[in-house]
Amino acid sequence: MSWLFEQLPMYQRQGAAAYKTDLDGTWAVLESMGRPDLKLPNVIHVAGTNGKGSVCQAVHNALVDQGFKVGLFTSPHLHDFRERMRVNGAMPSEDWVVDFVTVQRKEFERLDLKPSFFEWTFGMAMCYFSACQVDLVVLETGMGGRLDSTNIFPRPLVTAITNIGLDHTQFLGNDIRTIAKEKAGIIKDGCPVVVGRMRPEAQSVILGQALKQGAEFHYAPEAIADAKLGPNWPENRATAHQILTVLRSQTGWGDVDVPAQQKLSKAGHLGRWQWLQIPNKSPGILVDCAHNEDGLKRTVSALEELQYDALHLVLGVVGDKELEPVWKWLPARAHFHFCAANIPRALPVDELTAAAAKAGRAGKPYETVAHAVLGAQSQAAPSDLIVVLGSIFVAAEALRTFD
Repeated sequence: MSWLFEQLPMYQRQGAAAYKTDLDGTWAVLESMGRPDLKLPNVIHVAGTNGKGSVCQAVHNALVDQGFKVGLFTSPHLHDFRERMRVNGAMPSEDWVVDFVTVQRKEFERLDLKPSFFEWTFGMAMCYFSACQVDLVVLETGMGGRLDSTNIFPRPLVTAITNIGLDHTQFLGNDIRTIAKEKAGIIKDGCPVVVGRMRPEAQSVILGQALKQGAEFHYAPEAIADAKLGPNWPENRATAHQILTVLRSQTGWGDVDVPAQQKLSKAGHLGRWQWLQIPNKSPGILVDCAHNEDGLKRTVSALEELQYDALHLVLGVVGDKELEPVWKWLPARAHFHFCAANIPRALPVDELTAAAAKAGRAGKPYETVAHAVLGAQSQAAPSDLIVVLGSIFVAAEALRTFD
């Protein structure tokens, strides 16, 4: 694991330096691994700015409950690298990962291949799913869609695109329509596409791409709202429901059961509107991975529906984050506890604190995420609310604080 994290270019840790603009590396990795993708014909592929992870988890859970053997590929991980590749919820053993890396690393060196962390991980996951002889694979894109490593399957059973917002603009484009075009790159000729709730300008781009490629276009049904579940899960749950409905219409999948929306579960998908300590219990602690403008806007708006006296925000961001939208949605009246995740890409806490002060957000800096969470706990009254947000890496470290 040290070799994987320290030697391979990794976007989550390094940012733009690890980003690749084509799929050549992915194809080279798969070739060196014996083309495991060719043994995995049944694929559901999901892209989007927000919500794709919980949609994938919900589809996986529903199919596993029905007796199918399902591979689930997601990113990034929160606790354990192996979270990225699970079969019916089970990660590969540590020994399997060690043996795989040991053998494949030598092969890469022989071929003089220098894959990115994501390319390597994707290839490893496909080999694991093939070895497990799964019935179906549910794939979450990493970033974008058109040039994402996951976008190598020519005939997915279903593709789906969730909410589209402004994120990773340095790679995907500076406006919604351009980003939507990148996400729509997962649409394939004749393969049905499910579309979740999104802006009209994004939806029009995706519809246009679907028409060009003869792909059936399916809207997610109206979400059944529930304030207790947060702002995003009801809509993502509706998208997952529609994916299952479309899957059932495919040849050979007519026996798939489509549970009612309310019965779908995203259990196993951590750090998204996750209560570590329920409200009214000295005090409530909520962890959410919201970090882009759309995510922050919806999360903060949903917080207004909750009952509390004072709001304590534990906040950390990555160094390439545009901060203006962050301050736009985070209330000035909140008590801020600033921190930086333990990754090279994190914005140093002193820089975040200084930027916050210029934006009229006062708070205290802490050495680590854990210290920031504990600091918020020490200052919050029993009737207050503590929310951790700003980065998936901050959320991950906050969750480890309570392990």
